[in-house]
Amino acid sequence: MRLDPNHPRPTLQRPSWRDLEGTWDFALSEAERPEGVSFDRRIRVPFPPEAPGSGVGEPWVRVAWYRKVLRVKPRPGFRLFLRFGAVDYRAEVFLNGAKVLEHEGGHTPFALELTPFLGKPLEVLVRAEDDPLDPEKPRGKQAMGEPGGIFYPRTTGIWQPVWLEWVPESHIASLRLRPDLEALGFYLEVQAQGEGDAVEVALFPGVRGEAPMGEKPWLEARFPLSDGLARGFLGLPLRGEAGALLWRPENPVLFPLRLRLLGGRRVLDEAYSYGGLREVSAQQGVFLLNREPYFPKLVLDQGLWPEGHLAPPGLEALRRDILLAKALGFNGVRKHQKLEDPRYLHLADRHGLLVFAEMPSFFRFSPKAFRRYLAELLAALERDHNHPSLVAWVLFNESWGLWPWGPEARSFLQGVFFLARSLDPTRLLVDNDGFEHGPFWDLYTVHDYAPPEVLARRYGQGAVPLAPMGRPLSWEGLPPGVRPFLSEFGGLRLQGSTLGWGYREVEGEEAFLQEVLRYLGAVCESFLSGFCYTQLYDTFQEENGLLDFWRRPKVPPERVRAFLEGCEARRGLWE
Repeated sequence: MRLDPNHPRPTLQRPSWRDLEGTWDFALSEAERPEGVSFDRRIRVPFPPEAPGSGVGEPWVRVAWYRKVLRVKPRPGFRLFLRFGAVDYRAEVFLNGAKVLEHEGGHTPFALELTPFLGKPLEVLVRAEDDPLDPEKPRGKQAMGEPGGIFYPRTTGIWQPVWLEWVPESHIASLRLRPDLEALGFYLEVQAQGEGDAVEVALFPGVRGEAPMGEKPWLEARFPLSDGLARGFLGLPLRGEAGALLWRPENPVLFPLRLRLLGGRRVLDEAYSYGGLREVSAQQGVFLLNREPYFPKLVLDQGLWPEGHLAPPGLEALRRDILLAKALGFNGVRKHQKLEDPRYLHLADRHGLLVFAEMPSFFRFSPKAFRRYLAELLAALERDHNHPSLVAWVLFNESWGLWPWGPEARSFLQGVFFLARSLDPTRLLVDNDGFEHGPFWDLYTVHDYAPPEVLARRYGQGAVPLAPMGRPLSWEGLPPGVRPFLSEFGGLRLQGSTLGWGYREVEGEEAFLQEVLRYLGAVCESFLSGFCYTQLYDTFQEENGLLDFWRRPKVPPERVRAFLEGCEARRGLWE
């Protein structure tokens, strides 16, 4: 068994899935019911209709209709599910004209069972409603109106994989892993549906990259089911140095898992997953990986493509972005204002890349916005829990949706922090990235687009400016001894003939490279606990990437990488 990097749910896989990407019937109609909708177009799923890759190319979409006719025969003893990775923003699904499901949330998955409808052609209709002017939904950097500044063309409708999955009547529904360095193993919870009295878990030797599972498991353990839930601990057999078993960017060791649902001696279901043994924490703002200080060298990645907007052109596009970030010498990314496709996280697990995942923002403070935000946050925490590469959650960015501050907004920020901490204590939390931090946070992040010499002066002497971009960094002041994390800086543009923009401009490729290195030198020789350079590639009109929008380098990657590899040596004064 080889774990499939193209599987839409990489942390709980079965081979019995079928990709439904490709051509669907399509209509632009604000009708609320399918009667009278004329499917007069075709669309390439999962590209959104605003994006060139869809074949539609409509810049302003409020409601989109999709149609697919499925011809699937029943399989005795199995159930068939139709699964959606993400549909922006509100989805209604109709089967043979009858509405069977509603889902709200543009970045999180949902599913419905098709088993009762099999045996004859099944018409699947999806109505996707995405109000372009709604400020109360988590929309991230999708423009309200014409794109401009830091806001980009919109993504409506299906933009992540759509797929069919056969599962046995009795099956494994979910897996939750919690690594434990002290005990050198994984605590696990397995939820099952239907019959079954135990779950058998086989752990295979750690592998890197895309190696298949070994022929023999390292160990097998059996955990009894009680009310459909199995809990237990899976300890690793120590062979050699324990450090060699730990996941980190330089050594992304993953342990393949085989899970079997047992009913007596019968195997009722079999699924596959993996785990990475790693721990993250923070002390006084310093990032600790596996209980050792670690210096995150991140680059901002907005997860946008010319042909697909939020939708990647395919698996290789996701892989390429990870390999390009590593080729430039970065050990992580901040995924900005987007919950990325889980396949990206799977590839980051395999290739060794830290990921700071960021919730997309809403832009008007209201109870409705709260409910929508919390629903997507809870779904994201559940979906992505088992990825070792995901080391931090960024809950809010630059007070978007929270400003101007009042007692309700402050209470909401603190409540979200503690909710996320209770549901996922294994990751760091950034409460409000950039400035105006509340009293609770793990990393004290700062946004500062000053020139390199100003950054060197501000962060090279052990003192933190109170408001580098005109907004106070904290409600209550910085506690003594805390090291800040510069989570946005740079923004340099290579001057050209286009109408794009950057925070600063230089002319000529060599001058651009030298100025990039000056920025990186300023943060490497500082007392910062880490940094995130803006940005990996241009995004539409924002042309401040190290690569252009088509991922062509503006700088020699090997020169930036060589510079960043010497970053820790330059930091010797502060360690």
